[in-house]
Amino acid sequence: MARKIYTVHARSWSASRDGDAVFVREGFNWAAFVFGPFWALWLGMWRTGIALLVLSVVVSGSLVVLGTTDGAELAVTLASQLVIGLWANDWRRYVLGRRDFTERAVVSGRNLGDAEHHYFAGGR
Repeated sequence: MARKIYTVHARSWSASRDGDAVFVREGFNWAAFVFGPFWALWLGMWRTGIALLVLSVVVSGSLVVLGTTDGAELAVTLASQLVIGLWANDWRRYVLGRRDFTERAVVSGRNLGDAEHHYFAGGR
């Protein structure tokens, strides 16, 4: 089974090794691909979620006004969702940085639990 890579973010002022630790997986984010702005809102990324929602409405509205075919609308929608899925974890890292989280480590594991175990056990 392939190992996944995670970045570990914690508040810069936190002295505790496990205090407020957030693990963000590297790579494509399927939840963001499928749910788009609702994924961002669920994680408390309000500006990102609202921007994605507005972008979605503007793109869909523009395609309707231009009178594009259903196939073209589907292609543009899938392309925009693909971009969201590709960049979602980077946006999350950026938002964490703005919230005074710093990147503490990069760990790998078969899954999130395995990566957490490696980080908290000190075996990176």
